[in-house]
Amino acid sequence: MKTRPATKYALLGALGSGAKHGYEILQYFETYLGSTWYVSTSQLYVLLKRLEEQGWVESSVALQEMRPSKRVFSLTPKGSKAFEKWLFSTTEHVRDLRVEFLAKLFFIKHLRLKGGKKLVAAQIRVLESLREKLLATKKPDDDDYQKLVLDAKVTAVESWIAWLEKRAEKFIQI
Repeated sequence: MKTRPATKYALLGALGSGAKHGYEILQYFETYLGSTWYVSTSQLYVLLKRLEEQGWVESSVALQEMRPSKRVFSLTPKGSKAFEKWLFSTTEHVRDLRVEFLAKLFFIKHLRLKGGKKLVAAQIRVLESLREKLLATKKPDDDDYQKLVLDAKVTAVESWIAWLEKRAEKFIQI
């Protein structure tokens, strides 16, 4: 399974509320993002190793009485900066809104960060621009199938715009 590029940022977000060991990170994903995002155990540890190599997370070994020691991961300032850059950037592909953008809204609210309204407004502008570009591709000589596909794309974009205006703005204000 190919790792989605944004998964590393979601892992950083999971560490945004404090240091965690691998199992705690998996539980965090299952509890909070399980309806939209899945991270396997093997995927988690591969990504954590890469993030540590990038200097975005650091780890230490926590000794436990009567149990094996565990590696605890925490966010570095560099990782925090990378996370915030991703968090407050718009999602450029409609296909990524369902997972990536929803996760951004979750982290903004869960971590009590400011800037959510600005992000939603920027995302609406991106989608409005995309809708205009799609409509500009319409040609009178398009066959019925091309018209159907274009209509599906425009409808999806318009649906996301309406949802952002109606639901997302309210969610981040609560």
